[in-house]
Amino acid sequence: MRYRRFGESELEVSEVGFGTWTLASDWWGRVDDKQGMIHAALDAGITFIDTAPVYGEEGVGESMLADVLKAQRDEIVLTTKCGYDIDAPRLHPGQSERPTDWRPESIRAQLEASLRRLGTDYIDLYQLHNTRIEPILDDALWEELERLKAEGKVRELGVALGPAIGWVEEGLQAVRERPITTLQTVFNILEQEPGLTFAAEPRVKSGGVGLISRVPHASDTLSGKVTPDTVFPKEDHRSHRNRENMLDNFEKAATLEFLWKDTGRTIGQAAVAGILANPAFTTVLPTFVTPEEIHEYAAATELPLSADETSMLNALWLRNFDHEDRYQMPLKSSV
Repeated sequence: MRYRRFGESELEVSEVGFGTWTLASDWWGRVDDKQGMIHAALDAGITFIDTAPVYGEEGVGESMLADVLKAQRDEIVLTTKCGYDIDAPRLHPGQSERPTDWRPESIRAQLEASLRRLGTDYIDLYQLHNTRIEPILDDALWEELERLKAEGKVRELGVALGPAIGWVEEGLQAVRERPITTLQTVFNILEQEPGLTFAAEPRVKSGGVGLISRVPHASDTLSGKVTPDTVFPKEDHRSHRNRENMLDNFEKAATLEFLWKDTGRTIGQAAVAGILANPAFTTVLPTFVTPEEIHEYAAATELPLSADETSMLNALWLRNFDHEDRYQMPLKSSV
């Protein structure tokens, strides 16, 4: 495992991180040995753990980490998030978002609740979760976040964009106007916008803000685990992907075989290494459901792309992988 630093902070993290989202819910497949997965990640050299109160029911995405944090707190860079009211029902049935509450007093209460569930007295990185533009522009909210930092309850601040691809103005405003150390966004070698737009920002280019990649395997198009004929059950989060978009991505991926064929990499490792070839990205958050995936993707940091491979990948991106898209993925926005 290799390690990078978030911006100019003291937070050094593994190039591959570990999220509890798939452990706390069954939206990407069932995980039975949840504690075993956490320990497999740590054994693989992963030090960056990403969670949120909204993962699972009653904050279980956080509480499941309490035991390992009690034993290994100093070895782990922990991030959790704020914004969602986890006691409120979802806005729509199924896998929809919960209501948000961005009032400063609510954010303080949310943090205190997270600290109790996690069994720790500080959060290394506190991220605004799937924020729209209003919280980014709310001076009172950011003043409260700064107070939480001054009190030692939070070490660094970040913004996590989502849930879908986009939120360009939200990310740009956060990078340009707010004291963040990280910006998390959907980014993979097939879907590089708006990540490249964020990477071009002066604060990112200068190393002041580090980017975090999520959905690095393009909903498993780049994992080797599914095929164009795979049909996901309706409760699987991947079933929400537009079918034509998935087919576009499979056909684009076929042009990238040079990244894994006869290179010693799996397709899943090539997807991770391709993201890490961009220095703006500090770490990658794959979607893990088995210990084998943890070992596979963690090992990608030992198999970096060569300069020639990176150049070829970039050239293909600029030509849209010599592909004519059936479907143009819209970029979400609240602006």
